[in-house]
Amino acid sequence: MAKEEGKIGRKQGRLVCVTNGEMVDLGAAIDVDQYVTNVDTGEVTVQLSFVDNEKRVRRSLKRNELNKNGMNQLTRYGADCWPEVADAYISNLRKQTTKMKRSYEHSNVGWGMYEDQPMFKLHKGIGFPSIYDGVKYDLKPKGTLEAWCQMVGEEVLGNPWLEFALAAGFTAPLLSILKEEAHMDSLFFNFFGVTSTGKTLTTRLAASIFGLPDTGRKGLLVTWYGTDQGILYNLHGNYGVPIVIDDTSMMEEGKDLTQFAYTVVAGLAKMALTSQGTKREQGDWMTTIFSSSEKSIFGETDQRSGIRVRFFEINEPCLTRSAENAERIEQVILKNYGHAGPIFAKHLLKIGNDEIRRRWRKNRLDLLAQLEQMDSFTKRIAGKLAIVKLAGELANEALGLGLDLDELTESLLHIERKSMSERNKGDEAYQFIMSYFVRNRHKFFRDKSDWDKNKPIVGKYIEKNGVVTQIQIPKEEFEKLMKQEKFNVEQVVSKWKESGRLIHDVGKNTLTRVFQPGVPKMPQYVFKVETISNDEKQANEQKNPAVRKSSSVKDLRQIKRKAPQAQEKRTTQVGFSLQKGPTPNWVKEAGQVLLESE
Repeated sequence: MAKEEGKIGRKQGRLVCVTNGEMVDLGAAIDVDQYVTNVDTGEVTVQLSFVDNEKRVRRSLKRNELNKNGMNQLTRYGADCWPEVADAYISNLRKQTTKMKRSYEHSNVGWGMYEDQPMFKLHKGIGFPSIYDGVKYDLKPKGTLEAWCQMVGEEVLGNPWLEFALAAGFTAPLLSILKEEAHMDSLFFNFFGVTSTGKTLTTRLAASIFGLPDTGRKGLLVTWYGTDQGILYNLHGNYGVPIVIDDTSMMEEGKDLTQFAYTVVAGLAKMALTSQGTKREQGDWMTTIFSSSEKSIFGETDQRSGIRVRFFEINEPCLTRSAENAERIEQVILKNYGHAGPIFAKHLLKIGNDEIRRRWRKNRLDLLAQLEQMDSFTKRIAGKLAIVKLAGELANEALGLGLDLDELTESLLHIERKSMSERNKGDEAYQFIMSYFVRNRHKFFRDKSDWDKNKPIVGKYIEKNGVVTQIQIPKEEFEKLMKQEKFNVEQVVSKWKESGRLIHDVGKNTLTRVFQPGVPKMPQYVFKVETISNDEKQANEQKNPAVRKSSSVKDLRQIKRKAPQAQEKRTTQVGFSLQKGPTPNWVKEAGQVLLESE
């Protein structure tokens, strides 16, 4: 009997072939349950099921696998589509697909487009009917929205840092919308401090908006235990669902946190090759990342100012009211999660991207207006913190949470003021060392003619045409001075190096040269001495009458020291005069009365 002459059909759950009135049983029928297009990859999948040993087995094949090789794969799971009858099964399955209504799935999460239609992808698509088929996250809502909102009202409201964390959790869907206008990267918030201050609980609260706030079981928490590639894999294809990286105590030793921090916020994995030597597809993402640690992540980096612009650290003594408060929150969010995110995303789709951008611009300007000091990074940072404020506003509108937006603003301003203080450590250290130089002029020498072996010597300076242009201090002496004033030497030197203030050998932070007569070469910290343009000097003199002339170093008096002021952009010259001329700005900022004439 030639198979092609027979008619393939089904009878009582069996696949049969009828030829000339004679019916042959080919095996248990295979059903097409769904015919699915993945909106992220465009691939079409055929979801199948069949009975084996009185149990229904479910398997999937890509559409191009409806062939003999694909049938052979199914036999290992109990299907009856053996090679000799594979053609009959293939014909029947293809016929079934033509009658199936197409359904849709997604493997990425957050924002996406399908057929020019925007959608937000969680457990279900919002804006387009789709189901999550990914393997990374548990986004299926559990429990009730009412229980979650009640917990927020009773346990979160009134606590500024828990309210901040909740608002920050809602920022994840806003980033892609604001990416172009705000020059936005992913956001990275690290809560750090001693054990049992509520760090992990705070990050879990933020994650509970969208899915399971736990490690394992496809939770939105991953740990620092693993390679960079493994941790970053959990971010691939995420365009709007917050992720938590928990517990730096599990971090592998020697991890390059500087590079990791840049990679996380840049949202693009390194180029890699497959085992065949071809380029592997680069994973990317755009979302909000939270972390918890006992120590500052920034403290483990090379401390470039650019890193501070790219992630924020919160170090507060107590993030929750009490251990009982933390326990009550945890009990609720592990049983009730994933409800608020879909409602928030629907609200964003309703109000539209233009309105979101307009409100972000307003929040950014409001924050900038309330900052007393600014530097070259402030506008960029304010743009990112404004997203948290906007997220809080929108969350209140969408869910009626009652977040205190005034208190949230104060928390954001506190973060930036603290960050600016840290960013300005290089300037503050420079002001200190220059003030020390003026007060202790007798401890510095210029050249051999100025050298006195009977005097204690701290450093050396170079003078050109009566103007000091450079100061050199031996490495050990410099580090001693910095530590006395509680400055982090590595941080200060890094900032000086970044700004071009430091003079150093290639690949080092120091310059190895002869320091004093008869002594071998030694490593020294060498830095340029700066002053400001004459126009600005005159303006500063008018603003600051406290600086006056004196005829003796003994008359030098110290005024109460002020906090370092952020430097405005200005035209700079190198050097200042110990003999005559206007007082350098760094002396005024340090609150010193400088002897201008000897």
